[in-house]
Amino acid sequence: GGKSHTMRVIAIYHAISIPNIQIYLFRRLSEDLKKNHLDGSSGFNALLAEYIESGLCKINYSTSQIVFNNGAKIHLCHCQHEKDVLKYQGVEINLLLIDELTHFSEYIYKFLRSRVRLGGLQVPAAFKNKLPKIIASSNPGGVGHDFVKRMFVDLEAFRVHQMPDEEGGMKRQYIPAKLSDNPTMLEND
Repeated sequence: GGKSHTMRVIAIYHAISIPNIQIYLFRRLSEDLKKNHLDGSSGFNALLAEYIESGLCKINYSTSQIVFNNGAKIHLCHCQHEKDVLKYQGVEINLLLIDELTHFSEYIYKFLRSRVRLGGLQVPAAFKNKLPKIIASSNPGGVGHDFVKRMFVDLEAFRVHQMPDEEGGMKRQYIPAKLSDNPTMLEND
């Protein structure tokens, strides 16, 4: 889908642009990660074909990581159950991408959000004050519908809101999308 493709492009752009950045891309189920993000005509395999061929990056299937020559990594992660977040207890996430946020519970989202920081990352001038960052996409419904609506949808759309420390302390912006924003999808589906 369009949102998943955009997430992949954002991940690749940051990985190529920022040495040593740690990017974590989450889907709830591991099979969705493979199906939605690795395979297919717009999956990581296809998008990175030239980079892989020229040795600028490699996909490690056993660790679910895409490792770039500049030290950047895209970690492909899943978190099906609340206890699964404990795998990520010690990680430092510079850019967190969550595909289908309403598939996750509020607990999982808040736990992952608490891992988002710059740490020792040297941020190039073009990215100053733009990292660390969380980007989440979603559709209505799912286990997380109520918290996503409360935390994001109920905000004034497009306006940037500075959140208090107890809400993560980051800036938050809700950007609504409508079916009419995607004419290709209207034609094909």
